[in-house]
Amino acid sequence: VPRQDVEQWITQAVSEAAASGLAGKTVTPYLLDRIAALSGGATLTANIALIKNNAAVAGQLAVALQT
Repeated sequence: VPRQDVEQWITQAVSEAAASGLAGKTVTPYLLDRIAALSGGATLTANIALIKNNAAVAGQLAVALQT
């Protein structure tokens, strides 16, 4: 996902959240949902890939630490 696109989506989503008066723990889920919508799902796909990769690396690290 191009960095410029992500920065634009983040800026827009943060601005919309502030205009809506969102605060506290409701902000992060709103931002993730809004950015996913603005990106047509591209950021959601990227975030899922990151989670899967992090899990794989954690598994490899756990195995390496056992030996």
